[in-house]
Amino acid sequence: MKKLAVLIMCLLAFSYVFSFSPTGSFKVGYSYDLENQSGSSYTELYLSGNSLSGEFTTKDLRLDSGYIALDTDLVDLKAYYNRIFGSTGDWLGIYSFDDSRNGLEIELFGFRGVTTGDVSYLQYRGNLSNFYFSAMLGKRSTVNDMYFDFNWEPDLRYFGEFGVSYENEEKIGSNNFFYMFGISTTDWKHGVKLTGVGSETHLDYCDYVNDNDLEGEILANLWTTFGDFKLWFDYKFTSKIPKYGVEYSSGDVWFKAWKEGTKFDSDILNWDDFGMEVGKNFSFIGFNGKISYKFGKPAHDSTSAMGEVFYAELWRNFGSVNFFAKWQYLNTLYTEAYTAYYELKFTDEKSEFKLSLGDGDFSSQINFVKKISLEYSTWW
Repeated sequence: MKKLAVLIMCLLAFSYVFSFSPTGSFKVGYSYDLENQSGSSYTELYLSGNSLSGEFTTKDLRLDSGYIALDTDLVDLKAYYNRIFGSTGDWLGIYSFDDSRNGLEIELFGFRGVTTGDVSYLQYRGNLSNFYFSAMLGKRSTVNDMYFDFNWEPDLRYFGEFGVSYENEEKIGSNNFFYMFGISTTDWKHGVKLTGVGSETHLDYCDYVNDNDLEGEILANLWTTFGDFKLWFDYKFTSKIPKYGVEYSSGDVWFKAWKEGTKFDSDILNWDDFGMEVGKNFSFIGFNGKISYKFGKPAHDSTSAMGEVFYAELWRNFGSVNFFAKWQYLNTLYTEAYTAYYELKFTDEKSEFKLSLGDGDFSSQINFVKKISLEYSTWW
């Protein structure tokens, strides 16, 4: 409560100094876990004025997160508490933050400075005759990161990035550098891209590098589109691993299939990772919906096992009342799980009331969560 009081006092002080005739929104909610017989409440307040804005959330009457932003003709200043912010936004995403953190962000004369946790960096974005670019100098604990990225579209799209990542006492060598260069059509329908990451880089916050295991790798990406079909091919030169796929989308129907590696054993359990998905959007007696089936290895974000996923959605509007529901059934070699989520919304011009059953995050909650939630929102 002390942190919430301090933030509110700061907001009032800023509103006294600067013109502040706020518009905003307010949300209050309560969730009750039927299985554990426990409940929790939360609130969210957003205010926006001529040069000042802020948002604060509470959980069980304690400050959970918030930010205050001051936007003037000269400078933009933001202070964050327990919020996701500060990603660099370059092609590789050298600093890609997906966790909540505290810190400050300031923009002045094209420069952007960020300090949060163990990371501080200075970034500049510019444009020279439609040649868009950015450069960054960053410090992360004992690691120094630098990059330059660009995008230029005279006829085709030419894009890329190169940089270096090294420890304070480390002698910089070729294995500390990283790069990415590509050419594509301006609509991204056809293109080629080459990415290389040295084996002694320290890109701990780069999701693209870590999710694709690119440290010490060179990765080529090629893709092309013919009508409703898209074909793509990836190849890792160091580990000699190919990955390829096809995607089709036309009207209400879509299909995807992909495979990693070249092994096609008679026993599908010996295959490298692969996947296929087919789905369709539909309308029936006033309802709209979507159904899909996915089979592969891994079958789902929550497992590395082979299996299948059945998924369905259904929604309909009854005037000011909106109904939405979705279901998921996961069946792997080791797991069988079912989950569902149901939601009713009642809306008018200035407010909304929502009643829901279950947890809508199916990527992490594969079993049905016996939870009832109530939420009321209003705006002005």
